[in-house]
Amino acid sequence: MARLKIGFIPIEGGHYYREALEEVARAEELGFDSTWMEEHHAVVDHYWPSPLTVLAGFATRTSRMMLGTNILVAPFYHPVRLAEEVAMLDVMSGGRFTLGIAIGYKPDEFALYGVDLEKRGARFEEQLAVMKGLWTQERIQFKGRYYAVEGRIEPKPMTKPHPPVWIGGWGDLTLKRAGALADNWLPGPTADLKRLLAGKRQFLENRKAAGLASPITEWPLTRDLIIADTDRQARELAERHIMVAYRKEYAGGWRHPFIDASIATDLDKLMEDRFIIGGPEQCVAKIRRFVEAYAMTHLICRTFFPGMPHRHIMRELELLAREVVPAFR
Repeated sequence: MARLKIGFIPIEGGHYYREALEEVARAEELGFDSTWMEEHHAVVDHYWPSPLTVLAGFATRTSRMMLGTNILVAPFYHPVRLAEEVAMLDVMSGGRFTLGIAIGYKPDEFALYGVDLEKRGARFEEQLAVMKGLWTQERIQFKGRYYAVEGRIEPKPMTKPHPPVWIGGWGDLTLKRAGALADNWLPGPTADLKRLLAGKRQFLENRKAAGLASPITEWPLTRDLIIADTDRQARELAERHIMVAYRKEYAGGWRHPFIDASIATDLDKLMEDRFIIGGPEQCVAKIRRFVEAYAMTHLICRTFFPGMPHRHIMRELELLAREVVPAFR
């Protein structure tokens, strides 16, 4: 069995940057493979608006871990600016950056930016074309329906031909874009195994249809994870923290594509083939299921939910490194 890579999303919310930095530095000491930042806007005590800025901070305190966005919301960026920021972060980190990117879905965020929710997929295709051109060519001349770009960027990224681009999201069109335009697909934590397997099948078919023959060697998967010393303690933490987030966000008007309001209030329904919650043994069993059924090679643990204490996340990093990871090495 290939060595399972393990990454995590640290504590979130703009006031907790120092705590996040402490978690990331500790995770690197413990041998974690990656750390990731999410992007949402105007959510109190949860999420960050600026994943690249935060990762730049993490880059200065780590030397080995992969740094990634999971997920950056493309419509809120100009493609030239984003190409430059990504190149800079790649250079600053010594070639350790992965761009997880998607088209977004929350109307209030689009209203905040004054960006049209319609046609965001078509704009996204042009954004990717502009960025890849700027990363790989001396200069570009691009004229699309949404963007006209002429010139070059400096510096170019350190990673050749460019940092990995992993597309997140669902839906037939998104999976088509992921298959044709991305280096990989990065599914989010809200999908259960059945939906994951269907998405993976579709993604691979789309790659083939696009004439891409190089095999996908890494299968990343983001999961909501709570580990504690006992199953019961983990479950209590889930009731207290995951359910608050899901009730308030997914059942409270976020209109997530497939966390409908009825399921967003039922922990047992939510846990099934979706969350990893428990003591070390139970977590190993749940992770093994994703390794065997999905062929997951890179587990990205979302460890923060509103109110989850920093000290517990520090404990989780220890438990994962000492009691869970050895089962997969």
